[in-house]
Amino acid sequence: MDRNRPLIGVSAYELPASWSHWSDVPCVLVPSAYTASVLRAGGLPVVLPPTDDAPEAVVDRLDGLVLVGGADINPVVYGEQPHPEALAFSDLRDRAELALLGAALGRDMPVLGICRGMQLMNVAAGGDLHQHLPEITPDPSTHRAGPGLWARHDVAIAPGCRLSAILGDRASVVSAHHQAPVEIGRDLVVSATAADGTVEALEHPHRRFAVGVLWHPEEDPVGGAPLFAELVTQAREYGKVEA
Repeated sequence: MDRNRPLIGVSAYELPASWSHWSDVPCVLVPSAYTASVLRAGGLPVVLPPTDDAPEAVVDRLDGLVLVGGADINPVVYGEQPHPEALAFSDLRDRAELALLGAALGRDMPVLGICRGMQLMNVAAGGDLHQHLPEITPDPSTHRAGPGLWARHDVAIAPGCRLSAILGDRASVVSAHHQAPVEIGRDLVVSATAADGTVEALEHPHRRFAVGVLWHPEEDPVGGAPLFAELVTQAREYGKVEA
């Protein structure tokens, strides 16, 4: 493998899709903005279908991992009952991504969690989520402009954290979420917050690179590029060690 182009696993959905004369065909898919962002940063993306089969073997072949956004995590995973506004769950995807995350962190492999991926990092560490932010935020449109619509807002980044070294003390971000961490998981630190106090980023301070952001850097090719660049840089170094 060309270690100057590290192999980055990108988690994917399994959903019915329609195109041409085909309708509701079961498909493994992921928005192309994720893979395009990895490519622009110098990595080689590989799409990972949700499966219970051999997550350790999959991770053994990777240099880095991106856990993407999507439907809500089943709250049963963190010991709660579903909120009426919670979105459709996929227990297979929850299991698959938790297994991939555990295998990656166990190897100190670089991980970037995006939206649902950041939430998954918190849940995996024993934290939880508020299941519907509009109940507790003064202006929920700050975080999600509406179904299928992006919002833009500022986040304040904690001094001295990994994220501040990448983005500085403040960033304007693109988002579309209605959930956020409440109880923060063990060994994680909060590295960014919104003006209303919503936790917007988490990281493992003692790992090579394990950062989760509640926003969508893949939808912001300029502002989001530094996160993917750092992921690929760290994956390249990881690959050299593991080679």
